[in-house]
Amino acid sequence: MIKPELKSAIDRIRQLPTLPSVLGRILGVAADPATSALELGQLIASDQSLSVTILRLVNSAYYGFYRQIDSVAQAVVILGFFKVRNLALTASAFNHFRGRACEFDRGQLWRHALASGMAAEYIAQEAGGDLTGSYEAGLLHDIGKVALDTLFPELFARAVHKAREESRFIHETVTEIIGLDPMEAGGLLAERWGLPAPIVDAIQFHLEPAKATANPRLAAITALAVFCTYPAGFGEASNGRDLPFPETASERLKISREKCAGVAETLAEHRGEIDDLLGALNEG
Repeated sequence: MIKPELKSAIDRIRQLPTLPSVLGRILGVAADPATSALELGQLIASDQSLSVTILRLVNSAYYGFYRQIDSVAQAVVILGFFKVRNLALTASAFNHFRGRACEFDRGQLWRHALASGMAAEYIAQEAGGDLTGSYEAGLLHDIGKVALDTLFPELFARAVHKAREESRFIHETVTEIIGLDPMEAGGLLAERWGLPAPIVDAIQFHLEPAKATANPRLAAITALAVFCTYPAGFGEASNGRDLPFPETASERLKISREKCAGVAETLAEHRGEIDDLLGALNEG
């Protein structure tokens, strides 16, 4: 089979659907301290599908509230702006690329994504407390794999087989077979979605954080977060081997292997909650 031309692959990534316009407004107003819970709730409620999904997530076993949450505004008051914003991003990304039966285990990928988002917030707290962009970068760091699997399912399946058979990283075999590195694909898609430059950079360079220019700290946080998912049992299943410890990121953030081991333990303790959240997403 002839490899797709690189330009063609890039063009097809750029032609994928954008995130709903309401999500861009949500990401903007959630960062504005002058925005009220009512305003954010009204904005989310303007997208009926998104608001229904968020209420389903908020009322899932993941949060375990003793009473029903009946409105998005109420959810914002109880959970806070940024938690609801994270749920909106999670739901929008999930709905854009719903799972299907194939060689690429989408269910495990989304577990990995959710765990990476959580881990990124833990790492950001350990690194000084600025959480800006951490959840988004962790959640979406592998979105390029999903995009390429969507566009080139047969070729991507070959890359998964090759990675497993040869105990290699999936990004290496995807680049060989499709011609486009999935991290670059993720960066292109994040740009298409209008995500901030630091998040685009973190997605594209999470395996090589030293190359990031927009916000090297965020890329390093993402690198350590992704690494922590593997010992916790949330590793990305298409890889033929586990990731090595990201020494450069560790040194930049002054976060040791021992602290990363603690993050991995915390993630492992939340396995049931992550599965509950994924189950709620799948109900839609």
